[in-house]
Amino acid sequence: MKRVLSSILSAILISATIFAQKPQQQPPKQDDQEGDIVRITSQLIQVDTVVTDKNDQVIPDLKLDEFKIFDNGKKQDLQFLEFVSGDAGPRTEGTINVANRQEGTINVAGQKIDPEVERNLTAGDLRRVFAFVVDDLTIPYEDIITVRKMLTDFVDNKMREGDLVAIVRVIGGNGLLQQFTSDKQILRRAIAQINAQASPYSINGNMVSGEKIRGQLAQTVVDMGGPQAPADLNNSLDLDATEDGTVKGLRALSTLVTAGEIVDSMKLLPGRKNLMLLSGGLPLSEASQEQVTIGGAPVSLAEGRVYFGSTNVLMRQLTDKASRAGVVINTMDVRGLKAQRGVSRFTDPGNEATSALLGGMTGNARGGSFGRGPNEGTFDNLALDTISAHQGLQALADATGGVSVVNSDNFDEALDKVMARSSYYLLAYRPTEPFDGKFHKLEIKVSRPGAKIYNRVGYYATPDTPAKELTKEQAIIRAAKSPLAKRDVNLAGTLQYRFMPDNSADIDINLVIDANDLSFKKNADDKYHAEFDVVGFVVNSRGQTQGGFSQTITSSFSPEEYKQALLNGISFTGHAQLPPGQYQLRAVVREAETGHLGTVSKYLEVPDLTKKRLTMSSIFLYGVDLAQGNKATPIQLNALRQLQRKLDLRYAAVIYNPKLDNGKAQLTSQLIVSQAGKVLFKSPEQPVTGAVQNGQIGQVGQISLAKVRPGRYVLTLVITDALADKKTQTTVRSIDFNLVD
Repeated sequence: MKRVLSSILSAILISATIFAQKPQQQPPKQDDQEGDIVRITSQLIQVDTVVTDKNDQVIPDLKLDEFKIFDNGKKQDLQFLEFVSGDAGPRTEGTINVANRQEGTINVAGQKIDPEVERNLTAGDLRRVFAFVVDDLTIPYEDIITVRKMLTDFVDNKMREGDLVAIVRVIGGNGLLQQFTSDKQILRRAIAQINAQASPYSINGNMVSGEKIRGQLAQTVVDMGGPQAPADLNNSLDLDATEDGTVKGLRALSTLVTAGEIVDSMKLLPGRKNLMLLSGGLPLSEASQEQVTIGGAPVSLAEGRVYFGSTNVLMRQLTDKASRAGVVINTMDVRGLKAQRGVSRFTDPGNEATSALLGGMTGNARGGSFGRGPNEGTFDNLALDTISAHQGLQALADATGGVSVVNSDNFDEALDKVMARSSYYLLAYRPTEPFDGKFHKLEIKVSRPGAKIYNRVGYYATPDTPAKELTKEQAIIRAAKSPLAKRDVNLAGTLQYRFMPDNSADIDINLVIDANDLSFKKNADDKYHAEFDVVGFVVNSRGQTQGGFSQTITSSFSPEEYKQALLNGISFTGHAQLPPGQYQLRAVVREAETGHLGTVSKYLEVPDLTKKRLTMSSIFLYGVDLAQGNKATPIQLNALRQLQRKLDLRYAAVIYNPKLDNGKAQLTSQLIVSQAGKVLFKSPEQPVTGAVQNGQIGQVGQISLAKVRPGRYVLTLVITDALADKKTQTTVRSIDFNLVD
């Protein structure tokens, strides 16, 4: 296999194409600070709130003297006001690691394709944060398609550059696909995995009710010709002793616990964040109808009860946690507008044969009623189509100043409303009373006529725990796990992989560290010295580490080597061999003297070649100096992928599992070069020539960039197999590169 690859990479494509593009302006470098995430201290309390007009549009021009805030009914002296616009563009950073900028979507043959380039946002790049929690315990099977469509529309049409998004399921999730990311490829895979889950507490995996089981058994005895079932069989059998309320309560508890964990994970992200709970209802209480006999007459009693004895405390704890993390919880009943049973049945206790006919003189001793009587107990049923289920969703949203959508099929409008409220006011005041550890109610008023305020209901008067100084190991692990990249030390990386005969992938991990961000010292030996750690984790789909590397590097450069390091960076190469599956590389560089960090994250999917589906290796890039003629030796580009304009760009890839007809493949290739989602060059489809050896064939091409402006570009290679099934006949690979003078 390596001989095949070597011959492929040494091939030369004679024809070259030239195209031009205007220069790209490079933004000035800015500090990469996460900002103040402390929300509640005994000296200062920060509160975020949204204010809208009568048309539910955010009001952006309120002044400090138009606000009043009350803490437990006592007016507070506001110290600070800032309006944060969700429409403001993200701050951008330096020039060496331009791979952290999100590339737009391009279209190939009518299909949307996202180039596989790095999308590592820093705190300076961050614009908006959304976490979608899919409550697959309560969503009916028929409504799963609604959830998928809504999330797909959000990813395809509503996500912007600088957005950080996570899609998390309550019980059925894949750890790797449930992370915060700006990579649409990961998000689409997470959406594709949303389906009905079998669970003891799932609405889709639940057994039928005990009442129904007992009735079916009684009927079975009769149908089989056995003895007549006794009249009290339904009362004597107890096949399902668990009350349905217990199951509902555990569903709600699982949802609240998951929401709390996501809120915790969002605390270290700066600014106001949105959590959207997509659910089939969140019942926190129920009502039941019972009948007792008093003085020989039947009396109907309605009883209400909560599933948890500390429901209010549970909600307040989650509200407080969300306040400290700057998270707004929005809720949506994905079942939409559906009919609810709001009246009792004729067979319900205390409602037998009542009628208002003939002036109420017929029926039972209690007299008649006009139609069936109201019965709050029937608002709770196995389908969770209940008032209490809606009340739970509304209470959770109201407590954090979020949006709640129930009894509505207009999910797009609801999601637009949530995104519109990404613009908010940040208020700060010094509390007049000492912290007492109790829950404090907050009330915000605005003097602007017609204004409506959405804010958190309160907080527990306990200060946030002060952050502890991290050890070197803790700092590295925290940086590796963070969804936001660190750029104190600029770091770039690429993963290049080849498939091996044992159905595994041979992965080369190429990193380049910006030497300008390291603190070099010139010693008496006239050499430049610096020390830093390079750590990498390869994480599988379950979130478990499956390989990696860790090395402390002490560099010692001569003046000439130091000059080259400042110009081209310091290279580091790691290696891994992985079986088929989904993976992610998380690499960290930490400078020993300053503790400065740099991180990079890359998603990787190793396909299973035994399934004989069309796939392709990574794209390998080389620079070729045509001035040397046919003797020019291709120079492989390192992780920075910087190409001088005087050099031609050569690309190469290996295609696996093409279908054959009489021993020949019918493959075509198309080359696309884009910048920020705009296609600058698209070649016509061309046949892939050459013989297929051991199920693989190479594709090599070359392009001249001499007349192109310096900047960052993305090269995308599309391979189509006319003999393959339509669903699997196309494979795409992309790689970004920087063109320099």
